[in-house]
Amino acid sequence: MRPDGFRLWGLVVLQLQMTTTISSSGDIETLAGVLSSRFQHISVRKDYGWPQNSALSVVDCVLSLNRRYDGFVLPRLKLFARRQPNIVELAHLLDLLNSYTKIGEFCSRELNYNHVQREQTLRGVVKFMVSAQGCQEGISEWDRLQAWAVRSRPIDYLSVATAGFGLSGFQYMRMLFGAQTTKPDVHIIRFVSQVVGRKVSDVQALELLEKASAKAGLPLREVDGAIWQAGARGPVTQQLATGS
Repeated sequence: MRPDGFRLWGLVVLQLQMTTTISSSGDIETLAGVLSSRFQHISVRKDYGWPQNSALSVVDCVLSLNRRYDGFVLPRLKLFARRQPNIVELAHLLDLLNSYTKIGEFCSRELNYNHVQREQTLRGVVKFMVSAQGCQEGISEWDRLQAWAVRSRPIDYLSVATAGFGLSGFQYMRMLFGAQTTKPDVHIIRFVSQVVGRKVSDVQALELLEKASAKAGLPLREVDGAIWQAGARGPVTQQLATGS
């Protein structure tokens, strides 16, 4: 099957998942109640991620895929920011990437990370994001990327068509550029599963948390951040879910 055929099939499968996902009112009510109880103090953060730094935001998103954030990702982001303070826009980042003719050298030299496949993913995602922001209106690149993030939907992750970059990464990218959404990573899936009392998929976790946060009147991106904090840094997710 051709690559376009794989993407089309993936689109059909995801559409079926999203249309057949059973989000019972009981699950949403239960989850909304836990969110209201545990996260009533949460408000929208204006300092989320790397405001006005598109390049660092995209590097953050790709580098953090299946990696520990505090011990692995954050030190490398800070290193990159110190070494390359003028790399702020995606065009700057793309030029820097292209200056390394051998795939893998950018990650090795700029991020202290020897991983050819991850650099291939980064290059593909950067090219996609450059193209995506070019289709939006806005004075600055950051404004255009914010517009892209808000207008995009989870199913649009298929349009990136880059190996190693899936739904969770796409959703995190949208969050970094201001969208009020969630990324269905291991922490989110575990939390939602424990609250509703059954194992849920990534698509189900996303849908349930979207509806529950709306019902609770809470900003979804910041709820996601609080759940991630508890799952990745403690207290343990079970305590968060039960309130014990």
